[in-house]
Amino acid sequence: MPYEPAEKKNKEKYGASSIDSRSYREKTGYKEEREPLSHHLKDTRADYSPLRVKEETVISSRLVPRVEDDKIKPLRLVSSEVIGGIFDRVHFLEKRISELRENVSLRTTIHDQISAEIEKDIEDRMQFLLAISDINERRNLKLDISVLRKERRGENVQYWRDLVELNTELRKLEEEHEIEKKIAGIFGDGN
Repeated sequence: MPYEPAEKKNKEKYGASSIDSRSYREKTGYKEEREPLSHHLKDTRADYSPLRVKEETVISSRLVPRVEDDKIKPLRLVSSEVIGGIFDRVHFLEKRISELRENVSLRTTIHDQISAEIEKDIEDRMQFLLAISDINERRNLKLDISVLRKERRGENVQYWRDLVELNTELRKLEEEHEIEKKIAGIFGDGN
């Protein structure tokens, strides 16, 4: 019948049920939740601890741009004119010749020291190169070695230029000294 209660209809349709006619909620004393669960709508950020950022120190070397040294200009000797008597000129030229010889020996000493330091630096870098496996560090060391070799070549060229300049000036002064000495000898004998 169309207007029969739903329970009776269901019993006939599905068979008699052993479940009490009371609903499940009434039977077990179910407590109703205050907030319905809808986990897909709930903001879960508050449930978790805040994101902890772990700081890591990364030690890495950066490629250092090549430092180009200023070009060192060779020595420029400016010799002054000697004014005075012939004997004063001879004495002055002797002093200048001895100074130039000291300068040549000093420049040789400086060259030897610079060359020794550069060679030591190259040897140290070569020893490090054998021990390092990091490709960036190896590249940087090879770059350092090539810069040091370039510096060594530059020092050799500069040393040669300075020696040429000093020796040229020394020879000029020695020639002048010989000439002035002969002239002084002529005038000295005449008195």
